Amino acid sequence: MKKIALLAGGKLELQNQEKDIALQDGMVRIHVSACGICGSDLSLLSGKRDVTKELYFGHEFSGIVTEVSDGSVGFKPGMRVASELSRTCGRCWHCLNGLPEYCRSMNDAMTPGGFTESTLVRSTSDYAFLSPIPDTLDDVTAALMEPTNCAYQIAMKSQLKPGDNVVVYGLGAMGIIAAIILKRLGAGAVVCVGRRPARQEKARQTGIFDAVVGNDEEGKAVIREICGERGADIVIEATGSPQVLSEAMLTARYGGRVVVASVYHGTIPEFDPLPVFRRELTIVGAKGPSTFLRSDGSSEVVYQCF
Repeated sequence: MKKIALLAGGKLELQNQEKDIALQDGMVRIHVSACGICGSDLSLLSGKRDVTKELYFGHEFSGIVTEVSDGSVGFKPGMRVASELSRTCGRCWHCLNGLPEYCRSMNDAMTPGGFTESTLVRSTSDYAFLSPIPDTLDDVTAALMEPTNCAYQIAMKSQLKPGDNVVVYGLGAMGIIAAIILKRLGAGAVVCVGRRPARQEKARQTGIFDAVVGNDEEGKAVIREICGERGADIVIEATGSPQVLSEAMLTARYGGRVVVASVYHGTIPEFDPLPVFRRELTIVGAKGPSTFLRSDGSSEVVYQCF
């Protein structure tokens, strides 16, 4: 079995193990077809996060079930699946207090992770990190299911009302997918903001958004033209840049809502929190995938986004 091992910050090694990891109770074995790269993976690679505290590497993947344990539920060999936290216990403090995404550590969800030919993934009656994927999705697209579910969580945290104007900072996967979801949920206008011309052009080519602008004075003028001088009803910060969070707070209207959807590894020099008070802003974080199920127990809401 080949895998990409993260030995330390900045040090990767392609390893070849003769035998697969022994199948553990409550887990299924997945032959990985495709795996995306999350910002958290890059943080581990750069040394900004402690490698020794992580038991997996890569969690945005799709693949095929090859083996199941007696303690696992929901899957059988040959099924196509993708990572997407979809079932939690419903009994722990986090679940009972509206934070099911914190039910258990992802260290308990998989080993060694998606950057390998074969990985073990937990799938029990009270905790599951896999969902079946329809034949209409190819393997690479299906690997976006976990980040798409995270973007769905961002959209839910925004508490969007039909017609609300939205500004999204960040043209990465989180920002773009969240913007698509918010647009389809009934946002009045969605303006995407990014600093890389190539990403700006790709976002424009979708034809989904009302405007895609740079993070400059010209872009700010477009935001004011579309959202009005008072600002946007909802602002999503998905760049990972602490400085942009300050800009997001000033982009929101009085009484507006700012959703923080980034992992930060720095601080804001001379941070000014006064706009939170003066503008009566609501600032809320959005971490991890949404775990809410349909009434029939399925979790296929993310499929509608592709």
